Amino acid sequence: MVNDLGSYRDEFPILAERTYLISASLGPLSLRARRAATEHLDLWQRLGPEELWLAHGLPKLEQCRDQFSQIIGADPDEVAIVPSVSSGLSSIASCLDLGDRNKVVISDMDFPTNSYVWRAQQRRGAKLDFVSSPDGIRLDAGDLVDRIDGQTAMVNTNRVLFESSWIMDLPPIVEAAHDAGAFVVVDDFHGSGIVPVDVHELGIDFLLSGALKWLMGGQGIAFLYCRRDLIEKMQPLVVGWFGTKKPFDFDRSALDLRDDARRFETGTYTLPQAWTAAAGMEMILEVGVDRIRARNQELTSFLVEKVDEANLDLLSPRDGERRGGLIRVRVPGGRSNAERILHELFRHNVVLDQRGDALRISPHFFSTEEDIERCFEELQRFV
Repeated sequence: MVNDLGSYRDEFPILAERTYLISASLGPLSLRARRAATEHLDLWQRLGPEELWLAHGLPKLEQCRDQFSQIIGADPDEVAIVPSVSSGLSSIASCLDLGDRNKVVISDMDFPTNSYVWRAQQRRGAKLDFVSSPDGIRLDAGDLVDRIDGQTAMVNTNRVLFESSWIMDLPPIVEAAHDAGAFVVVDDFHGSGIVPVDVHELGIDFLLSGALKWLMGGQGIAFLYCRRDLIEKMQPLVVGWFGTKKPFDFDRSALDLRDDARRFETGTYTLPQAWTAAAGMEMILEVGVDRIRARNQELTSFLVEKVDEANLDLLSPRDGERRGGLIRVRVPGGRSNAERILHELFRHNVVLDQRGDALRISPHFFSTEEDIERCFEELQRFV
C-alpha cells in the first residue's frame, strides 16, 4: 500500500518535533482536538450550566456514543459513557449475583485493572480461574475454553493483549461461554480504532474501551457496550443520577434506571473530554479502521524487519494476522537498562514506552517508515 495518509501528519504538531511511536499508550493531540477543547472552554466561559450542559454537552456526549458505536459495529443506545474501563467493568461485575455460578475465567495476560476488579469481587464470592500464557506472547483461545463450565459467570478477555499485541480468537470463547450460560466481557482498549471489530457479528455481551490511545481523544472518557437484549436484565450496584430516566427531576423516591445502556452511566460527565474524544473519533471514522489496520500492518511488518536486523528479541507475533497495533522488543540488560534506554530516546526526541525489560513501539496511521528508521538509528546507539 502506498502511504496516502501523509497529509494527516500536519494534524499533529508533535510530529514536527519528535518521532512519536507511542499511540498504544497515548494518542497524540491533533489540531482538531485542540480546537474542540477550545470550543468547550469558550462555551464554558460565556454560558451558564444549563445552557452548557443541555444545549451543548449532552448532544456532544451523544455524538461520542454514536461515533464509538460505528467503530465497534454497535448501535448508539447500546453504548454508555463511563469514566474509565475500571469503573465500567466494576459496574458490570456488580450486576452478577455470584451465587452458585461464581467463576470468572481470566488470564495473566489481561490488563491488570481487569484482575483488580475481579479480585475485589472475591469479597462477593467470585472465584477466579487464571489462564497462563505459555510464553508471555500468545494466549490460545482453547485454553480459556477449557476452563469454562457450568459454574462460570463471566469470561474476561482482552481482544488485543496490551503487552505483546497478540489478537485473541474470540468466536470460540464466545460460543463456549454462551453454551455454558456465561457472559463474555472484552477489554478492547488496545484494539478499538486500530483493529476492526463488529460486536454484533461476534455476539459479545460487553465491551469496554476508551479514547486515550488509538482513538486519540485524551484521558478521562471511556465507553461501555452492552448487548441490547441484556440491558434491562442488568441491575448495576454502581449507579448515579445520569443513569436514571429523568435525572433532572431530582426524584429521590426511587431508582428508575434507563432502558438503554446508559443505565451504566453514573455521575456528572467529564465534559471537556467529550469534545476531544469526538474530534479523535471523527478522524478515525474519516480515515476508516480497515484502512488504518492495513497501514499499521505495513508499519509493524517493517518494525519486525528492523528488530531482526538489530539482532534483538521480538516479543510480539510475527504473523501479521495475529498482531495488533504494536510490537514489543526486548533490550539487553534487564529492566533497569530498558528504562535507561527509554529515557535516552526521550532526550533524543524518540517517544516509545517500556514494559519490564522491553520497549513497545506503536505506530499509527500517520506514522512513516522514516519514523521507524530514525527510531532504530537512535535505539542502536544505546543498546
